[in-house]
Amino acid sequence: MRSISSVVNRRAQKRKLRVTADDFGFVPGVTDGILEAHEKGIVTHTSLMAGGLDFERAAALSRESPGLGVGIHLTLTWGKPLSPPASIPSLMGEGEKFAPLPLALKRYLGGRLKKGEVAREWKNQIERVFRAGLFPTHLDSHHHLHLLPGLLAVAFQLAGEYRVPWLRRPRESFRHHFHLREALLKRIVLGMLTLRPWPLPTSDAFRGLTLQGQRDYLSRLKEILPSLPGGNTELMVHPGRADTLLEKEDTYVWEREIELQSLCDPGVKQLLKDLEIELDRPDSVSVKCPYEAVGHRSRI
Repeated sequence: MRSISSVVNRRAQKRKLRVTADDFGFVPGVTDGILEAHEKGIVTHTSLMAGGLDFERAAALSRESPGLGVGIHLTLTWGKPLSPPASIPSLMGEGEKFAPLPLALKRYLGGRLKKGEVAREWKNQIERVFRAGLFPTHLDSHHHLHLLPGLLAVAFQLAGEYRVPWLRRPRESFRHHFHLREALLKRIVLGMLTLRPWPLPTSDAFRGLTLQGQRDYLSRLKEILPSLPGGNTELMVHPGRADTLLEKEDTYVWEREIELQSLCDPGVKQLLKDLEIELDRPDSVSVKCPYEAVGHRSRI
């Protein structure tokens, strides 16, 4: 439990906002939308999908954007794995693709999702990002699966092994719940999963879960910003440009367009300035470095 002094100190701290766009490299429309939200809007970081359909292009474009912090969006429930399917049978579904989220969770709850196989696949995803010439600023995961007991230990271990300095901890305030039934349930579950000790740097607060899927995203975002606490807050976002490939691969389509428009809205930048909230941009030296800088590690 936090002490009174720590709460007072937090409130007195300068407010900083780290805006992380998930799903970089997923499909071209998402890659392009994220880069636009960085260049014209408030996105400071993005999370790259090592198995994304647009990975190579996204990695190359990110090397031309030194002010964009690039982390890794660890994936277990979409697309094809980087490991040989026979080496990770507990993670596999049909057609040499990962098992979808409901099946993966069923296996996890039944003790049939093997932690060693998760470690093998995540290791290969991390190494692909390094081989692309990027030094990841952070780790997070698709569907927040790194928070599951057992898998969180894997994430901590890999972050330490590969010297990734930051791991997402999605603890969101109850104050702003616009999809009350869905968002509140997700917030409760994630809140319970983030109660344990956290040995890696992370944000002091988190926002974004309750904004997803909102047609009035811009007004909701402007409502949330004034209430940010002192210290560093991470805002999770999903901007993108709708295209036929995105429509084929995902159900979150028009929502990405709305997020993109909102994140590039001049009024949002002005509001941050008026509120004296500083965007938490990465140091350029920590964003890009040769793969050899951390030493080559063989695939397991």
